[in-house]
Amino acid sequence: MKKAVILLSFLFITVAVFAHEFWLEPQKFLLTVGEKINFRIFVGENFTGEEVDFTKFEVTKFSHFTSRGEESTKGNLTEQNLSDFLKFETEGNHLIAFNNSNKHIELEAKEFNQYLKDDGLNNVADFRKNNGQLNKKGREEYQRCVKTLLQVGNVHDETYRINTGMKLEIIPEQNPYSSDKSLTFKVLFDNKPLKNALVVVWQKGIEKPNKRNFRSDSEGKISFSFEPKGVWMVSTVRMVPYPDPKTADWQSYWGSYTFGFN
Repeated sequence: MKKAVILLSFLFITVAVFAHEFWLEPQKFLLTVGEKINFRIFVGENFTGEEVDFTKFEVTKFSHFTSRGEESTKGNLTEQNLSDFLKFETEGNHLIAFNNSNKHIELEAKEFNQYLKDDGLNNVADFRKNNGQLNKKGREEYQRCVKTLLQVGNVHDETYRINTGMKLEIIPEQNPYSSDKSLTFKVLFDNKPLKNALVVVWQKGIEKPNKRNFRSDSEGKISFSFEPKGVWMVSTVRMVPYPDPKTADWQSYWGSYTFGFN
């Protein structure tokens, strides 16, 4: 009985970590030159969650972009080497990009179908329906393609809009730290505009946190009203067939882009 409880708890945690939002959130977003902060990864629901131990991830890309260029590191991150790597010594935008290696998960058919519905993955849901797979388990490889943008000092530059080269890219067309009315974001997959993707815009740290759903247009873009308050996240998911059916049926990429005013 004890082993069964442990196993069920493990499965619940695995599903919970997989099925919810995943994002980068520094201790603060607005910094002075040379300031040091704690850098954190979160997983949760409705843009609230728990900090994840980043040392457990196999990192394929961890890059720090500034007006001076890109610095990158790979492998296992520790609190010390992360602190040594992330230095905020120049004014302007500082963009952090994180991508980890694939993880595998299997969900029962009912759970998988609901997950597809919740995340707007109509392409996969329609495929399963049209091919008689609604009662089939969901076998999936997934990885994260996430970014966060910080502002150091008062200088504004173009770093915010860098394409970091990840499979799934979320890119603002205006600098969030110099805009105050509206923002447009574009979503790229394989460096091409991703149309009709469900893109979710979150805002927290205000009196009434909110969440808004959009569908990207033919250019992969969404636009929304904006105010420079609280913490923001723009997120989306892309799922495609996995090339080796012996391993999995689907490959998903989870993207998010965070910025804030604390």
